[in-house]
Amino acid sequence: MTKRRAQMVVAAVLIIGLLVMSILVTVYEAHTLFLTTRSPVVRETVGAITADFKRAIAAMLALATRAYFNYSEFTDFTDRFGGFGVSAYNRHNFTVARIAAKTYLEYWRQSIMKAYGEYGAQVSYQLLELNLSQELGRPRSVNNLMKGYWYLPVSGSYAYAKLKLNLTALGFYNWESDVFVGLTVTVYRNPVSVTASNVTIILNVRQDGDLDYSRNPPSVRGAPYGRLITSGWVRIYYPEKDAQGRYTGAWRQARIKDITYGGMGNYSITFEPAVDVLTDPLTKEQYVPIMVVVSDERGIIVEASTYKYIVFSIQRNTPDTLVYYDSSGQKQTLNRPSDISNEVYTLEMSSNLSFYWLNTKLQIDPNLKLPPFPYIPIKQIRVNTTLRGTNDVLNERPIQYENWTTTIWRLANIPVNLPVGLSDPQMDFVRGDKYNTRLVFQVKFPSTSIKQQLVALWWKDDLDAQPAAYPTQITYIWDSTHKDIMHPLYDVELVDLEHPQSRGYLDYEGVAAAVLRDPQTDFAFGPYNLHAFDTYGSSLGRYRPYGVWKVYYSYLRYSWIQAPIRIFALLNTTFVGNVYASGDVRSDYYATLSILSVVNGTRYVPVLTYVYWMNNQDGEGYWLATEMGRGVADWFLYLTAGLQAISNVKLQNRTYNSPFPWRSDPPVECYPDPGIMLAHWSWSGDLGRALILNWNGVQKLYSVGGSDARFCTTKYAPGGTKQGSIEYVFWPSDVERTVNKGTLVAFWNVIFDFRSSGPGFGTYPGSDAWKNAYIYASMFLENYAPKVGPPP
Repeated sequence: MTKRRAQMVVAAVLIIGLLVMSILVTVYEAHTLFLTTRSPVVRETVGAITADFKRAIAAMLALATRAYFNYSEFTDFTDRFGGFGVSAYNRHNFTVARIAAKTYLEYWRQSIMKAYGEYGAQVSYQLLELNLSQELGRPRSVNNLMKGYWYLPVSGSYAYAKLKLNLTALGFYNWESDVFVGLTVTVYRNPVSVTASNVTIILNVRQDGDLDYSRNPPSVRGAPYGRLITSGWVRIYYPEKDAQGRYTGAWRQARIKDITYGGMGNYSITFEPAVDVLTDPLTKEQYVPIMVVVSDERGIIVEASTYKYIVFSIQRNTPDTLVYYDSSGQKQTLNRPSDISNEVYTLEMSSNLSFYWLNTKLQIDPNLKLPPFPYIPIKQIRVNTTLRGTNDVLNERPIQYENWTTTIWRLANIPVNLPVGLSDPQMDFVRGDKYNTRLVFQVKFPSTSIKQQLVALWWKDDLDAQPAAYPTQITYIWDSTHKDIMHPLYDVELVDLEHPQSRGYLDYEGVAAAVLRDPQTDFAFGPYNLHAFDTYGSSLGRYRPYGVWKVYYSYLRYSWIQAPIRIFALLNTTFVGNVYASGDVRSDYYATLSILSVVNGTRYVPVLTYVYWMNNQDGEGYWLATEMGRGVADWFLYLTAGLQAISNVKLQNRTYNSPFPWRSDPPVECYPDPGIMLAHWSWSGDLGRALILNWNGVQKLYSVGGSDARFCTTKYAPGGTKQGSIEYVFWPSDVERTVNKGTLVAFWNVIFDFRSSGPGFGTYPGSDAWKNAYIYASMFLENYAPKVGPPP
């Protein structure tokens, strides 16, 4: 009985299945009849709309890539979209280009629905992700309509969307089609041949391609593009050299002599002139440093480069054993501790491929061949450095972008390198005739065992890359009571015409200076005075630079990103003022140009100063630079220059008559032959500051002041407050002399914060604490500047 029931169930299922299949066949025949009568119109309409959508997104990708590469060259096309936000100002903003593309596609969508309104056209598109890893050989994708990945040996431009279409009047619904356009360029790094006059390279070009839906998200592999010669174009750029054979940072367009198509998207290209063959210091591959720019017939552009980073070494040049002479003239040696973690160099690389430390050009090993950066927006650039020597791992470090110019300081008629602000990161990093971008980065030497560090400057390939916002310990505060650059070790309050009243201290009457304050308590130690001349009654330093500090602390267009490495202030004035009397302002003394930097992660504040005398002037006392003490210092020291004989002996770096403790008498204490360093410090509070003067500044003391040049300390401020300053003096206040018109004083001083012990220092308590400043003094002197060379 059970067996029969089972047979009946099976039979019933079979009958039901036959009925369902019969119904499906009937429906299919009806649908087939429907499509047979309407499919020519449907097919043509769907095909036309799909093809037009592909043309539309190809045109938008052409717009974005043309604007990104060279807006001004294609203004006949790019200017048409100015109403959508596309402009020369936004040429390196792929977000703006993407918004413009979406705006255009909305116009396109409405136009299509209107044009095919009789068919009841309903058109939309969906933005999905497409995997480009197989195409580019690295993890990349396009997921927001358009993407560009440039500046590497394999580069490309892409757009992708899913078109959705209904033709309601024709009963046609839910049509979907993936639409992809792309152009991929592969430049094979190793040239085929290099002769005395030309170079031959191999290039592969792929366009669009088929989607592979076996992956999620789907991927693509481009189809060989064989129409580059007939329908597209290619350009090759090579780096310019100067007369000495050094790369200048500029690019020149090569002359293409021959292009041969070898099938499968491969092209052999011969161009002139010949280009050096370089060796990648990391992979040891050989390459010619060139840029290749390719466009297809749709105007889609790709820029590729044969290299993706620039690598060099920074060599420490400071001695590990120092020599000085004690007060009695006996030679002494001082070995630096193994921990020298305060030896941090804040270096700059200009777009003309020059390197700077303290605004002084560094020596570059002639064996180092540094090619220029590709035509690339500044925002793409990053830096990696080693920390434990050249065998260490290269890790990403903060980088800062600054605009500098070399100008003729009209009063002195001398060339001067000046900062003009932090960069607009969307502008190109290229050598300019007037302005050059400087990449600012830091190289650390935490141990005396480390002599070299590696630096790799590299660039992101994503055209949507933004400038990195790195954490920093320095900030700028400007409000009704502050014009301060904050640092964990010191707060630098910039007093000037905008902010004359120092909090809880003095009204500086518009004189520009930098008041050093305790960042925890806000206690004012007193100012660093840039320059001073003459006396006012019994008060010292009557006429000092008068004007406004201009502070640079954030990027153009990216104001929310604070300067990660340094905040600098620029003073450029022809006026001098009197801190002791309001309104005593003159324009017939000297002009001052000064650059002060507060540097993250360091213990130093560099102050670069130029002073030019516009007239002859007589004065009692003339000060190169001074730092006040507000009575905190217990001990004082200076090192001699060895340019004046003391007891008929000239000795450099002698601690003559010092260190000595604070004493009230005499009220001003001066000593001859001041050299590279002055220092004062507190025994009880373990707080020390040194002024480290470059050798050019030391020599200037003597060329202007002669035998009257002095180190002085003033014991009391006007009104009787304990002071304890350290001062570089051309001649003291009890001497009256004349400064001649045309006198130029150019120097840098470094305010250095030190302790008697701790990380990066030896243990030198009490009267020996100055040695912890001396062990770092050489890094700020011209002869011991770091050197730039090839990787080992």
